[in-house]
Amino acid sequence: MSMWSLYEKHGHATKPCANSGSCSQKTVPTRTEISNALTGNLCRCTGYRPIIEAAEQMFNAPAPMAPVDVAALSEVLATLERDDTFHYEHADRRFAAPRTVEALARIKADKPATRILAGSTDVGLWVTKLMRDLGDIVYIGQIEALKRVETTADWIEIGAGVTVERAYAELVLQYPELTEMWKRFASAPIRNAGTLGGNIANGSPIGDGPPALIALGARVVLGSVDGSRELPLEDLYLAYQKKDMTENEFVLGLRVPTRTGARATLQFRTYKLSKRFDSDISAVCAAFTFIPDGDKITEPRIAFGGMAATSKRASNAEAVLNGAQWHEATAQSAMLALGTDYAPLTDMRASSDYRLESAKNTLYRFWLETRPNNPLPRQAIDIRAVELIDDEASATAWRA
Repeated sequence: MSMWSLYEKHGHATKPCANSGSCSQKTVPTRTEISNALTGNLCRCTGYRPIIEAAEQMFNAPAPMAPVDVAALSEVLATLERDDTFHYEHADRRFAAPRTVEALARIKADKPATRILAGSTDVGLWVTKLMRDLGDIVYIGQIEALKRVETTADWIEIGAGVTVERAYAELVLQYPELTEMWKRFASAPIRNAGTLGGNIANGSPIGDGPPALIALGARVVLGSVDGSRELPLEDLYLAYQKKDMTENEFVLGLRVPTRTGARATLQFRTYKLSKRFDSDISAVCAAFTFIPDGDKITEPRIAFGGMAATSKRASNAEAVLNGAQWHEATAQSAMLALGTDYAPLTDMRASSDYRLESAKNTLYRFWLETRPNNPLPRQAIDIRAVELIDDEASATAWRA
C-alpha cells in the first residue's frame, strides 16, 4: 500500500526531458524518498534492501493498462454525500456523523459520554486489542470546519480534524526543526488517518505531539454548546488521563505562534528517544525553545513526554535558564534541575534512571547545537544525520 501510494505520486507524473521540451519522462523518487515512504513498515523476512530495489524497479515497468480514474470515482462518491447528520442505531448503541460543529456540540450536550472518533488510529485499538465497548460514537470526519488550516501573521491555526500529516506539513514551514519528528511520528498511513486534535485530546504521557507544541507555546481551543474557550496546551493536562475539560467539551483546534517578531530568532529543537528509530513509541520525547538576547536566554520553555503522568514543562530547569548566559555551566545547572522537575517511572520501555539521564543529555545536546560560540551542526552529533549526497552513494551504503 505504501509503495502504491508512492507510485501514484510519481509513476504517472512527468517532467520535461533535459534535451527537448517535447518529450517527457517519469519522475522517479530517490532511495531516500522510497525509504521515507516505507517508514513504519517493519520487515522481519527479506530485509529492506530488496524491497527498496523492487520499489526502484517498479518505475521501469509499463504503466497499468487501466489506471483508476480518481476524478470519475470522486464524482460517483460525491452523490452519496449527505447534507446533514447521519444517524444509525443498533443494539442500544448510537452512531452519528454530523456535518457541523454546532451539531457535534448538541450531540455531546445531550449525551456527554458519547465517544468522539476521528482517525481511529488509537480508539480502534481499544476494540481490537482491549475488547472495549465504546458505547455511543460520534464521528467528526465529515465536519469541514474542523479540517481547516490557516496561517496568519501571528498564529498557525489547525482544526481538530486535520490529519497529522497535513498539520506537520504546515508546521515545518515555520519550524523545520520538526521535520524529523514528523517523519518519526508513526507511519505515513497512520499520519494520513490520525488527527493532531485526536493526539492532543488523547493526552497520552508518551504522545509525540504535545512536548514540541507545548515548548512552542501552543494553545488549545475547546468547544461546547456554551461556546469556546482557549488555554495553554500544558494547562489542558491535569493528571494521567485527566484533562481540564467538562464532559460536554471537545477539542476544536490548536493555535501555534508563528516565528515572527521577537520569535524570529527562536532557538528550537525536539528529540525522540526510542528503541527503534522508525514507528516506535518514545521512551523520552524532549522539546526546548528560547529566544536569545545576545548571549543570554529569554523565555525558555522545556517540555518532556515519557517523564511524568502527562506531557509536562520543566519549571525548575526553566527558572535556571531564564535570564542566564548560555554557557556550559548554565546548561549543566539546568540539567541538575531536571532531577527536581521529574521523577519518571520504570516500565517496559525504559528505567527511571535511563529516562532521567537521557533527559539531561538531550538538554546538553541542545546546548551543543545552540551555544553562541561554535554551535555544532547536526551531523557532528547525530549518528544518523550523515546525509548521502546522491543516489549512487545511497545505493552503495544500502548494499554495505
